[in-house]
Amino acid sequence: MPVNIELPKKDLGRNVDTEGITASSAKKSTGGRIIQNITFFGDSAIPEGDKEYIDAYNTARLLAQHGYTIVNGGGPGIMKAATAGAESINGKTKAIYWEPKLASYFEGKNISNTTDESEAYSNYIMRTLGLIENGDAFVIFKGGTGTISEFGMVWCIAKLYYGCHKPVILFGDFWDEIVNAFQKYMYIDEIELAVLNKANSPEEVLSLIEFYQNKFLECGVRSVFGDEGSLIIGGRNSKNVTSKTYNQVASEYHSRHVGKLISQEQLDEFISLVNPPAKILDIGCGSGMDIRYLSNKYSVKGIDFSERLVKIAKYENPNLDIEVADIITYDLGKGIYKGIWARDSIHHIPGEYLFGVFKKIFDALVNGGIFYLIVREGKGEIIEEEKKSYFLFKRFYHLFSEEELKELAQNTGFEIVKIYTQKRTHRWLVGILRKPEVT
Repeated sequence: MPVNIELPKKDLGRNVDTEGITASSAKKSTGGRIIQNITFFGDSAIPEGDKEYIDAYNTARLLAQHGYTIVNGGGPGIMKAATAGAESINGKTKAIYWEPKLASYFEGKNISNTTDESEAYSNYIMRTLGLIENGDAFVIFKGGTGTISEFGMVWCIAKLYYGCHKPVILFGDFWDEIVNAFQKYMYIDEIELAVLNKANSPEEVLSLIEFYQNKFLECGVRSVFGDEGSLIIGGRNSKNVTSKTYNQVASEYHSRHVGKLISQEQLDEFISLVNPPAKILDIGCGSGMDIRYLSNKYSVKGIDFSERLVKIAKYENPNLDIEVADIITYDLGKGIYKGIWARDSIHHIPGEYLFGVFKKIFDALVNGGIFYLIVREGKGEIIEEEKKSYFLFKRFYHLFSEEELKELAQNTGFEIVKIYTQKRTHRWLVGILRKPEVT
């Protein structure tokens, strides 16, 4: 029988309203769900009175209230908090544990962490895989090296199966600095950032899970074969998911991903120059991080010549107008946009086409419209190779001098608001150009 643990009310912090919740309603059937089991990760040494313990308790309690099964490693600390929170309303719980014979620093199964179901594994690695396979989403609290290893595994798996990946939810503001450090010192791409979500309250965790419940609906009707099936959302319980068409979430997808925008300062400068309401174009929108930020203020359209990046951008921003297009040949129309944003894209255009592209952008702006571009500074045209551990990047660059940028702007009719240099991984030119009020 499960043990119901009642924390003192002064320790509960953010209490969940459970009026009317009974054992039968908490354990009700949720047959149509693609996400059912939520795995909790976090430190085993967190005492019951600490904020992290209380947050885990309340999060598990709220999720169990909504019919989710809580999975954890069967130990003390965050694991016990997760079980206690769910069992406080008689919710479903499951422990995946390992009792070591030689590893004296591993906590093993905690006698007071009593769950509805439990499974024992032969070693630490198999136990970690069991926690991953038995979960449909992961909530990761503060922890030590064990939590770091679990975080690394679920993060990598989410990137590998992006699009039907199991959601990774990082609980707490401290994760910002950790992920920012990974961005600064490691090779982290935008897909790897896109699979991370951050929450600061139980309600935010629930909201994220319900969001993905709808967003990934089609994943549950895919054929899943072999050992990989349990690593994909819907693969663990795909036989129980009814065949439904994919439904895009109509509500705004807030910027929940951990990590900062590459050009936050420049985006804000652009916004200060283009007063809403306005129609905006993002040239070279990539995976959609900038366009999502701009969509908070404007009606936005994005274009990029990479089909793969557009697919990611549309997946991350299902309600925005984004399409595959080559700016050299694409018809932008005339007098449509109040602002055009082009970060790290114009420098991929060969010099022979630049005048035509600048003229096309000039014509597409309304009178007084702003063209804001960020390009690599330098001289000449190069093909740059960037070797990473697993593949080789090759990119064409037309490097800009300040004189060339000024000349292009003036020859195509722009007024120069400002041109300045920015230092990131390289030296970049930031150009702010305006189409005159009267042409």
